Parts: sequence; C-alpha cells; structure tokens
Amino acid sequence: MRNDNTENICKDIQALIPGYLSGRLSLKEARVFTAHLKRCRDCREEIEISYLVDEGIARLESGETIDLHADLEDMLADTEEAIQRLTQFGTAVNLIEMTAVFVLIACVLIMWIF
Repeated sequence: MRNDNTENICKDIQALIPGYLSGRLSLKEARVFTAHLKRCRDCREEIEISYLVDEGIARLESGETIDLHADLEDMLADTEEAIQRLTQFGTAVNLIEMTAVFVLIACVLIMWIF
C-alpha cells in the first residue's frame, strides 16, 4: 500500500508528463522526473499511456509505423544523456568562473604589491 507522501510525489511527477512530452521541463525537473520513473512503475505506466495517446494518434493519422514503447525508451534515454551533458557543462562553467575569479584576485594582489 502506498502512503500519502508517495501518492503526492506521484501526482507531482504525473503533472510533469505533458511538459516532458513537449520538451518544456527544466533541467532540475527533468532530472527528478527521469529518476522517479526509474523506480515507480505506476508513473512509468502513466507516461506510457500519455505517450501512446499523444504520439500514437499523431502517427496513426500520418500513416507512420509505430513502436511506441521503443520510441519512449529512446526518448527517456536521450533525456538522461542530455541531463548528464548539461550537468557536465555546468560543472565546466563553474570551474571556468572560479579560475577567472582566482586570476582576477591574483592580478589585484600583484598590482597592489607593486
């Protein structure tokens, strides 16, 4: 049996599904969303249903062949890769900023000494 806290978390995650499917989640939201889907079968089923409805109908109308399960798995894997790249990029930017501050402080100290 699920407790109230788990149900509230699932409701929050399920509310993010439309934003995820349309590519409008922030990095933080996408990170929380994909991590939750890895461990929650109920939310995983909800996104599969939403994806099937949204994407399946569009593809049927256009006559495309569909393997929605594989497509959704690819989409989630691509999201996790993008999260990892953006996180690494953010770390690199932070290191560059810290280096710039260090160089600036060193320049000020050198100018003050001489």
